[in-house]
Amino acid sequence: MKKAILFVFVLFAALSLTAQDLQKLATKGAVRLFADKDDLTSVLQIIPDATIVEAVSADTLFTLIRWEDIEGYVKSDRLTAALPVVTTSQPVAQPVQEAAPVRPEPDVQVRQVPTDRFQTLAEKYGLNLAKPIYQHKVWKGISSDMARDSWGKPIQINRMYVDRSVEEEWIYSQKYLYFRDGVLVDWGPVK
Repeated sequence: MKKAILFVFVLFAALSLTAQDLQKLATKGAVRLFADKDDLTSVLQIIPDATIVEAVSADTLFTLIRWEDIEGYVKSDRLTAALPVVTTSQPVAQPVQEAAPVRPEPDVQVRQVPTDRFQTLAEKYGLNLAKPIYQHKVWKGISSDMARDSWGKPIQINRMYVDRSVEEEWIYSQKYLYFRDGVLVDWGPVK
């Protein structure tokens, strides 16, 4: 009997979720939008902080979202429930206050947060390096930060201390990158 009641409750919850609009979520910090949740090198776009997105489906690690006609995966822990927009049907009377004198503000340059992945890479590395990194390319001599911006976060990092240097092997789903003191020295297929 308990199983039947639980089944009906789960069925009702599933039907009510499908009947609703997609759940609105907000990003916590800038997040990467992946084409494939199993391939962290498949970055489609970087979504800015506090951007409202629609959740299509979710699991414990990744959430399938829709943002500006693009669907992709983001890490579930980088999303939070969006605050509802409250509107009132009648204007609220505000007490009348005297206006404070307007003081001229000093010239302040406001830096816009880039929403495009290429623009972000160009600001960070310059146009010559941004293009191959944007195209998910790696080459000997790049830094570990450049490799992370190109291929994304690895599945596993094996760190070894040899003499006075640090060697790291970054494991991705099908390939590995090998760094010595933060500089890429080798790569290849995972065996």
